[in-house]
Amino acid sequence: MPRNPRTLAAASVLSAGLLLGACAGGSDAADSQAQAPQGEAVKGGTARIIEDAEPRSLDPAVIANSYANSPILGNALYGELLVDNPKTGEIGYRIAQSLTTDDGGTTFTLKLRPGVKFSDGTHFTAAAVKFAWEHVKDPNTNSPDLPQAALIKKVTATDDSTLRIELTDAVPRFANAVLQTSLNWVARPQSLQSGTIDTAPVGAGAYTLEQWSRQDVIKLKKNPGYWDTEHVNLDALEIRAVIDPDQRWNTLLSGGADLAMEGQWQNVDNAQHNGFQNQTLDFGGGIALVLNTRKPPFDDVRARQALAAALNLDTVNDAVFNGTGRVPDTLFDKSSTFYQDIPLQKNDPAQAQKLFDELAAEGRPVSFAVSLFPGSSALGNSIQTQLSQFSNVQVKVGTIDLAQYGTIMAKKDYDVITSSVTFGDPEPRLWFGLNGRSSGNYSGIDDPRLNASLDQGRTAHDDAERTAAYRSVQERLAELVPVIFYTRASPSVLAARDVGGITQYGFGSVLPENLWIQP
Repeated sequence: MPRNPRTLAAASVLSAGLLLGACAGGSDAADSQAQAPQGEAVKGGTARIIEDAEPRSLDPAVIANSYANSPILGNALYGELLVDNPKTGEIGYRIAQSLTTDDGGTTFTLKLRPGVKFSDGTHFTAAAVKFAWEHVKDPNTNSPDLPQAALIKKVTATDDSTLRIELTDAVPRFANAVLQTSLNWVARPQSLQSGTIDTAPVGAGAYTLEQWSRQDVIKLKKNPGYWDTEHVNLDALEIRAVIDPDQRWNTLLSGGADLAMEGQWQNVDNAQHNGFQNQTLDFGGGIALVLNTRKPPFDDVRARQALAAALNLDTVNDAVFNGTGRVPDTLFDKSSTFYQDIPLQKNDPAQAQKLFDELAAEGRPVSFAVSLFPGSSALGNSIQTQLSQFSNVQVKVGTIDLAQYGTIMAKKDYDVITSSVTFGDPEPRLWFGLNGRSSGNYSGIDDPRLNASLDQGRTAHDDAERTAAYRSVQERLAELVPVIFYTRASPSVLAARDVGGITQYGFGSVLPENLWIQP
């Protein structure tokens, strides 16, 4: 399909990028990051997009709605019930017209926008939303968003445009659980029931499937029946999955793509120094070493404290991200209203050795395995190298198959594994990651004081009360060390300077209907 032609200026930027590529990230010069094009959006053309992962299915329940997966694809095919402004937390409505509660967050009423239709011309109804949410909640679906769906006790379609939602607990910010997950995407139930979801998915998004060549390209074309079609700019999208971060950057740098979803700090740094656009959300928490507190050695808090004190996270950052990452000294980013200057961990080799010796003297020497994903050898090597300087601690590093991740987590079959507890607004993700009642709490930490503070932060309506609750959470995390955050997440979008309309919501998800390319 034809694209809008490149401008001479864009080509010049690309040439400059090729020259600067060898020293990207190390320059003392001012950033050459490009600004978005100005003026009215341009209609027409095809955007070539890179996402981090190819979906195993086009079932929306298994397309994770986060920057590190395939969010543009999910948004394009199925549309969005809700969106938000990640900087302010303000909720916006798309296919949904409103989401309200009258009892502090135990029950909600979802109203749908009138006149919305699926891409096959059938009406988009509350019954379809009910089916979609129950599908995500079904353990047999194997949705990564099961913990969020498990908040839902019961959903009832009271008429074609109204859904009544009963939750298991009061969750005043339930909207976040929807817009940050696949609960935000609804396929026509018949396309799931008939088994045609991978060949002919029927959604209510701005685009429809034209071709899916596995391990190659997903081609989408504009949906003429989209409810807001006059505000859709591009005629088509071509989406490719590129797992390797170096290949992602080189594809963008060479002009092989217009836009890339990115989760690696090195590539964000490359974009900042090579004349490309970069939008990165400032989130709290981050990517962590999750310590399994259910079994030795990390069922003993001293072993967790010793490991945290032994690791120099700046050294990890140098090894893994060439020094470009952001080490999370505190749970909340400084941009958050809940930020407190409470250090999560402190590198203290003397204290680490004291604790290792103490445990060994009691017959509990610290010996454990770290389970890492493919491509994480630098992280494993850094951990092993640093711990080799200590006595009475042994560590083995192994690689796990991504396809086995769900089974490993379900069986709790690990000592240390990498996972994410990343959030803008802390709810509901912080509760899911650390509360003892959550199935998404992979460390297994179950501390009454921590649980109570997380519960208070979830249900509080007053900002002062929430701030006090999250201060307690931060203090308790520093004491218990169930996870060791070694880097902030980097929910980023990198793009050539002629790409306009880049809009993120939720967990770094991008709205394809807003994108356009300047001729």
